[in-house]
Amino acid sequence: MAELKKRIVIVEDEGDILELLNMILSRSGYEVYLCDNGRNALDLIRKTHPHLVLLDVMLPGKDGKAIATAMAADEELQGASIMIVSALEESEKMFTGNPQVKDFCLKPFRTAVLLEKVKKIMGDA
Repeated sequence: MAELKKRIVIVEDEGDILELLNMILSRSGYEVYLCDNGRNALDLIRKTHPHLVLLDVMLPGKDGKAIATAMAADEELQGASIMIVSALEESEKMFTGNPQVKDFCLKPFRTAVLLEKVKKIMGDA
């Protein structure tokens, strides 16, 4: 029986970055789901039950901080890890105390560094 792929939801409103992350993570063997706004992110996360959510901070509809807070308050979503991918240098301070947030990757990022962080969180390093 084939091993199930580990699932990642990417919440990113910049189309080029969303597609780049999709390509990098899909090629690395992950099952990737995409969301380009904060409004629909929680619905997609509930539907797909990801192992990891790559979360931008500045999003239309609902920002990354609100999404992470909602995930922490929802028993169904508390098992998913979060990695913040943001251009905001202060984003690390914004998520202090949230145990689901496992790492941060500042934009612009080097793909090798981002992939290494993802693999570490996913237990594939």
